[in-house]
Amino acid sequence: MKKTLALVVLTGLLLTGCGGKQEAAPTESASAVAAVTDTVAVPGVTGLTLDKATDQLKDLGLEVESVDTVDGKMIISKKNWQVTSQDRAEGAQAAKGSTVHLGVKSLDKVAAEKAAADKAAAEKAAAEQAAADKAAADKAAADKAAADAAAAKLAAEQAAAQQAVPQPPVQQAVPQAPVAPAASYANCTAARAAGAAPVYAGTPGYGKHLDRDGDGIGCDK
Repeated sequence: MKKTLALVVLTGLLLTGCGGKQEAAPTESASAVAAVTDTVAVPGVTGLTLDKATDQLKDLGLEVESVDTVDGKMIISKKNWQVTSQDRAEGAQAAKGSTVHLGVKSLDKVAAEKAAADKAAAEKAAAEQAAADKAAADKAAADKAAADAAAAKLAAEQAAAQQAVPQPPVQQAVPQAPVAPAASYANCTAARAAGAAPVYAGTPGYGKHLDRDGDGIGCDK
C-alpha cells in the first residue's frame, strides 16, 4: 500500500512539473509521502511480559503507556508484569510517536489465577471420575440384583414343575410276624419247666433224646 501511494504522489509531481503550474504542489505531495512513511503496523503484544512488549513497540517508534487493570498497582519492574490487552488491534496502522495503551497484570496474579484454575480443573475431573465410578458400581449392583432375581425365579419355576409331576406312591412296609425261635429243650425237666411237656413229634422242641421209648411222645413219663 505504501508503494502504491508513493507512485500516485510521484505521478502527480511529474504531471505538475510538466504543466509548469501550481508550484506549491510538490511540497504538499512530499508531505503526503512523509505521512505515509511515518505510520507503522502495530504488533500484537498480548501475552508478553511488559518489558518485551515495550521494547517491540518502541523499536517501531511508538510510545507505551501501561496500567494495572486488576489492582491498580504502580508498575515498577516491567519484567514482572504480563500484557493482557492493547488498545490498538494487531496489524492496525499507527503514526510513529503515537501512544499504545496496554493493560497489564502482575505475574504473581497470573500464577495465582493459573493455580486456582488448575485446582478447579482437577477437582472437576475428580468429581466426574467419582460420578463415573458410582454409576458403574450402581450398574453392577443392579445387574447382580437382576441376575439373582432371575435365578430365584428359575428355581421357583423348576420347583413348581417338580411338584406338578405325580410321584409314585410310597410302598408301605408290611410288618412281618415275629418268627418264634425253635424250641429246644435239653431234657424233660426243662420241657416241663417251660410247660411244653409232653412234646409230640413234629412240634417245636421235640427231640429223640426226650422220647426214650420212641413212641413219638417225649417227656410223657
